[in-house]
Amino acid sequence: MKLATALAVCFILVVATSACTRRASEPPPQTTSPDTSASANLADYRNGLSNGDRQTFYHLSEGSEVIPLAVLQSLERARTPQDRSGEGLVAFMDNLARYGFIPDGKHALNPAGLPVGMTVARSHLTNRVMVGFNCTTCHVGELWRNGRRVRIDGGPNMLRLNDLFADLKAELDATLSASDGRRERFLVDLARHRRENDATFPGDRTLAERVRDLATDIELAQAFVAYLKAMPTLKAQSVTQNGYGRADAFGVARNLLFGKNEENLRPQNAPASFPHMWGIETTAWLQWGANMNSVMERNIGQSLGVGAVFDPDTFASTSRLDHLNTLEHLVYKLTRPEWPADVFGPIDETKAARGRDLYDRQCANCHEKPFAVTPSGLVVYQLFTLKETGVSPLVAQNFDDTVIVDGKTVRFAAAAFTALENLKRQYYAANHITEQTQAEWEGRDRRPPPQWRAAMRSTLADADKYPDSRGGRVYPAKPLAGIWATAPYLNNGSVANMWDLLTPPNARPKSFSLGSREYDVEKLGYRTTPDPAAPAPAWELRTSETGNSNGGHVYGTNLSDEDKWALIEFMKKLRPSDIRKEPLRTTY
Repeated sequence: MKLATALAVCFILVVATSACTRRASEPPPQTTSPDTSASANLADYRNGLSNGDRQTFYHLSEGSEVIPLAVLQSLERARTPQDRSGEGLVAFMDNLARYGFIPDGKHALNPAGLPVGMTVARSHLTNRVMVGFNCTTCHVGELWRNGRRVRIDGGPNMLRLNDLFADLKAELDATLSASDGRRERFLVDLARHRRENDATFPGDRTLAERVRDLATDIELAQAFVAYLKAMPTLKAQSVTQNGYGRADAFGVARNLLFGKNEENLRPQNAPASFPHMWGIETTAWLQWGANMNSVMERNIGQSLGVGAVFDPDTFASTSRLDHLNTLEHLVYKLTRPEWPADVFGPIDETKAARGRDLYDRQCANCHEKPFAVTPSGLVVYQLFTLKETGVSPLVAQNFDDTVIVDGKTVRFAAAAFTALENLKRQYYAANHITEQTQAEWEGRDRRPPPQWRAAMRSTLADADKYPDSRGGRVYPAKPLAGIWATAPYLNNGSVANMWDLLTPPNARPKSFSLGSREYDVEKLGYRTTPDPAAPAPAWELRTSETGNSNGGHVYGTNLSDEDKWALIEFMKKLRPSDIRKEPLRTTY
């Protein structure tokens, strides 16, 4: 046994049975129970999910294993301007809303009172109680107005996940090297939280195994710091910061799947905004660009992106495909959000009626007229070229990049799909998943093979192989029902609100602040100036930075101001059945 480990065992066994390590006059780290704020001023509002659905949706584990719960609960941090007045350190978990997390209360599926999107499960690898994330971390949002909150399930969240990882690394590093009692407090609290978590999440460990776990706490924390320092997503530093509500998902996937070979590492330079999720059951291609049609491969990739662990040699993974299927079908329950008039005020019906006519002429031929609808009800949206859309091309271009695998240069799409397929097949075999269940999980009734067999295609390089993308068509014009709840706009979130989107690109704001959830009911977007009352710090999006271009989508920009306001008013009430035009073709 290493000396450091032996000393840690002795120290932990002593302090775990003693109540005098922290002086009576020394207050414990400050915490804010999620129960006190999770439901405060939350409007009674739903867009498809019941309370029970929400509990499962928010906290069902996908197999993500990021950090032991006890470590997170025991960690302290430096104060920020968003903390209440006082001195000294505070608990790291105090005000996780500073990263954009949405508080949630304690219940059977969330006994630790973690925010929306955080999950807890006992690891199959280490038998420790681990914190992870699921899809709702990024895909559940909130809009605030005059002190009231409207929860939008399936809407984009204003989240900064990379900042959480960076701060975890910094605070753990500071804790392990501290000489002012911080390290000792961490160990004391770690022992206490581990006992509490073992009681809440019972396992079958022996006393000897529990002592062994306690003995490795310091080494575990050190290993976690080393892991974060070497993490491909953080190791390949971002050229452009994600900020709130964005992630360079393809850049993360590239570095995660193939970053073991440092020749494959690329700095992240193409942050994309989190898309909304209602209507996805019948959506043919499942990313911003038309490049993936597979439900299960998409979901496995997403689980890896939020912390599921995999072995690149055997393709064994902690991803829970059964839980991914449960979450997928909860997503299918989502409906487009209705305008909450009791919170945001009533819709001007006269103005909206005028806006309906404008929408029919200005928007519907692209957004309400799909390329095709298959016999199974799958909607193939119209696609447009990079030149036609004029938006940032980097998301599409990066997806076409190559990686080196086993000494060969291959396109990212082909290499990533092969890896995801192998992960899927290994899970099916290891868990004895029947062919019938596989077909159900993959949605083959909606996506029948061979035509809709699971596939990823290089957005640009493969465009001419498919009828909908022929000629370099890559970006879909999706329906806009519920679009009012999905700001900021464009594929990279570079336009703050609907009014700015209807402004000519050269006149759009070149920078704006994010961090406040206060909603502008006129322009349809978040407040764009710093908000001293916000629980999260302000962050400035600058459109001059790589990947942040706010150009493109010039449609409707020549309307009069009166017409623009009318069109915006109609956007508040647009329903999927309001304007529906026939597909361009009857078959795909």
